[in-house]
Amino acid sequence: MFFIKKEVFVVQSCSDAKNSVANLRGAIKPLPSQVFDIIEQFLLNVQYGHLILMIQDGFVVKIDKIEKFMISAKSREGGYSIKEKAKKKHPMQMKILSDLQSIRYGQLVIHVNNGQVGQIEKTEKRRIDELEGLYGDGI
Repeated sequence: MFFIKKEVFVVQSCSDAKNSVANLRGAIKPLPSQVFDIIEQFLLNVQYGHLILMIQDGFVVKIDKIEKFMISAKSREGGYSIKEKAKKKHPMQMKILSDLQSIRYGQLVIHVNNGQVGQIEKTEKRRIDELEGLYGDGI
């Protein structure tokens, strides 16, 4: 049996962020501390679930956090307790941050099973402008 807890975070960007997009193309973009804190908290505290980060113009605009709580016969006998992990840097944290900073449009999904990162899905959307009108027609 699973209990699911879902949280949605909308990331506020600074007013001049859109103006500086042209300057950031090809460069590593700094993440707001709010995004960094949510990723770090998720990696260190969640046992089962996934985190979906949506990126537009190289900026995280929305984060969906889905946490699952597994209730088994063993946990019913002993009661459900959340294990406190030590506050340290997660081994996959730098990989996740570099993948996140390399996406211009798309999403990054982090799956956690039994307290460990099991899978990272990186979906990047790109427009193919150079093919448009190649044979006199659009795509």
